Amino acid sequence: MARNTLPGIYLIIEFDWPQPFEDEFGQLAADLHRSIQEHDWIEEVFTASGGVGGDLSSMWVFWLQDYAGLDRLFKDRSHPVSLAYNDFFSQMSGVHERIREEVIIRVKED
Repeated sequence: MARNTLPGIYLIIEFDWPQPFEDEFGQLAADLHRSIQEHDWIEEVFTASGGVGGDLSSMWVFWLQDYAGLDRLFKDRSHPVSLAYNDFFSQMSGVHERIREEVIIRVKED
């Protein structure tokens, strides 16, 4: 297997959904997903829930081009992605964010 590095910033967020679950939480997640689709400085890598290991039940991983994108996401309340991100994660419980600068992936060679 070959190893490739993917430059960029990876934001790894583990969280729990509030209980009881309300339809509003699902709508906030959908709003965040939709807002990301319209921009090239941020992408969804994957989402997972229902016991992915660790203490928190769900995970959402984002790729950002650079630290400027991360700053925009966290601080620019006039940007639609930032608004959707903060609206969603402010409702979740036990949010834990980690940042990684590079990820090494293994690619199966033919």
